[in-house]
Amino acid sequence: MKIKRDCYVCIYNQALNVTKRLNLDENKASDILRGVALILSKYDLSFTPPDIAKEVYEYIRKKLNINDPFKKEKEISIKEALNFKPVLEEKLKNSKNPLFDACKIAIAGNIIDLGVNQEYDLNREIENIFNMNFIHNDFNKLENKLKKAKTLCYLADNAGENVFDEILIKVIKKIYPKIKVYYLVRGKPIINDITVNDLKGSEISNFAEIIDTGVGTPGFSLKYANSKSKEIFYNADLIISKGMGNFEVLFGECGREVFYLFKVKCGVVANACGCIKGDNVILKGEK
Repeated sequence: MKIKRDCYVCIYNQALNVTKRLNLDENKASDILRGVALILSKYDLSFTPPDIAKEVYEYIRKKLNINDPFKKEKEISIKEALNFKPVLEEKLKNSKNPLFDACKIAIAGNIIDLGVNQEYDLNREIENIFNMNFIHNDFNKLENKLKKAKTLCYLADNAGENVFDEILIKVIKKIYPKIKVYYLVRGKPIINDITVNDLKGSEISNFAEIIDTGVGTPGFSLKYANSKSKEIFYNADLIISKGMGNFEVLFGECGREVFYLFKVKCGVVANACGCIKGDNVILKGEK
């Protein structure tokens, strides 16, 4: 998905919000924002939003000498999400369609996005989780693919969201115990996206093989992916892609079928998939 004019403003505002999160003084903030403006000026409309965000966040990290500016926020998000895990798993025990409801849980977790959302209400999202409505709902197609799949490539998104991904993957493994699941995460810190280091101590490794993609963009950009993750991506029987960042770099760009699960959080993505902001999506993207 190529950038639109609104994307320039969005990415600049993200940089502005980072300077506020880190409580930078006016001089440091001004220096960073002027540098970000120069970076944005280099990119035309042939790039994807995560391509630009990659350079912007690398610039901020180097300028401030902070490897992971969102480390604290990621830890808080994971801890908060874990508090909901027992309740959600208990509710799934009484579900008439646990796979569909687990997909809803995974999508609800996509509200945790500090690139687009500076604030989010996870409690409110959880309260309405099983009443979730969809504009695009290709769940039946996804379920049919799962019935035949031997390998699943699951593209992760944000820290905290991984807890909700774990619930879905656990349900998939329960229904289809022979399926091999690969959980692909970012190769280095970028916004609040999940990395291998963030998953230390996580139970998701009991259900999936965690793969470091080497990618430093807020989305699984194939041009930055290492050979192992690309091999898994192109050879897996089924791909589930979580989040808008993965959608932005893969939709119409990757040359294979992908099932996108996410919450629509910006107008540009909404237009790309025929939705409005706030909609929930299970969308089969064609090759």
